[in-house]
Amino acid sequence: MSSLPKPAPRPGAQSIGRAMGLVNLVARHHDLGISLQALVQLSGLDRTTAWRMLTSLQHEGLVERDAQSGLYSLGAQATAWGAASLGQAALIRQCQPVMKTLARLSGDNVFLVLRLGDYSHCLHLEQGEHAVPSFRQTVGETRLLGLGVASIAMLAALDEPAVQLHHAQHREAYELEGVTRAQLMRWVQSTRQRGFAYRNTAGIAAVGLHWPLGQAAIAALSIGASRVRLPLGRAPELAALMRDLWPVLGGVA
Repeated sequence: MSSLPKPAPRPGAQSIGRAMGLVNLVARHHDLGISLQALVQLSGLDRTTAWRMLTSLQHEGLVERDAQSGLYSLGAQATAWGAASLGQAALIRQCQPVMKTLARLSGDNVFLVLRLGDYSHCLHLEQGEHAVPSFRQTVGETRLLGLGVASIAMLAALDEPAVQLHHAQHREAYELEGVTRAQLMRWVQSTRQRGFAYRNTAGIAAVGLHWPLGQAAIAALSIGASRVRLPLGRAPELAALMRDLWPVLGGVA
């Protein structure tokens, strides 16, 4: 009896398989990094195809290329996925009761954000009575520190030289987002002065606080709402509510 014919590969499946093969190779050499030439040799892809796929993977945050050495390592998004699957569920469970209470008392939307190196990763959202449907799209997002109210709160926790170095290393990324160095420093300074981060843009406003998570990590909570519901005058009230409900946040800038 003849064997059944194999199903024809779906369009795009071969490209996805090749791209994920590159990610797996980069993951195996993450600690020291791996060159384009080595990836070409190990993957069997031609140099142009490998370069094109790596550029796309870099754009999506799955790999990153060191500007000086040219070596590839895993990117922030890949790191975020790993963090989300290896223990962050426990952090969500720990924070969820407070987040639910904050959402109920404020009527607004409460985010849990974790710092991952130079980036922030949104782990969880609890929506209140005045839910904003588009906010759900931010869960799982990875952003450069400073490009979101929670990440501004975490950036402001660093000392001045560290903030300056952070901007210098990511100057081009900030420029693409229309954020100048002076603007970023104003956000950091106002966060330190107020004791909380506050941003109001494109019809949406949010207030955020950070707190240390163990000895090395930093997390943050933020409350977001429409601009009408969350003017600057209401922000201190929400920041105080976060501190009251979570004693570990007390006194944190």
